[in-house]
Amino acid sequence: MMGNRLFQGFDEAVRGMAVGQTTVLEASGGEWRRELMFTVPRDHPEVQRLEGRYKNHGGLAAGLVVELANGGMAVILQATDQEVQLDANNMLAGKTFTIELELVGIDNGPGPEGEGTEGEGETAAATAN
Repeated sequence: MMGNRLFQGFDEAVRGMAVGQTTVLEASGGEWRRELMFTVPRDHPEVQRLEGRYKNHGGLAAGLVVELANGGMAVILQATDQEVQLDANNMLAGKTFTIELELVGIDNGPGPEGEGTEGEGETAAATAN
């Protein structure tokens, strides 16, 4: 989970804060790119794979988020009998969102013998508004 850039941003933002302090984080989805939009025939092997994988989710339909064979994610924009239109851009591409964090508490993890310790192992809890 800590490999996720958003969680890393949360972690960096709360370091050094005192309980009750607030901070603002901005996250961007990067640039939206037209070349990450695809229209694929229904008989394409990847569409066939997706149909099998997501049949229990009601099949391929507009709005469904799917995992592609390469591990990337895409949103189905439109699905007809002939083709499926996919958008593989980041879900936040072209957008920036702002999160206000308030440090509401600090949980000192257990020490070497299960007792709370100062400093090392501190984790912070925060709420997003």
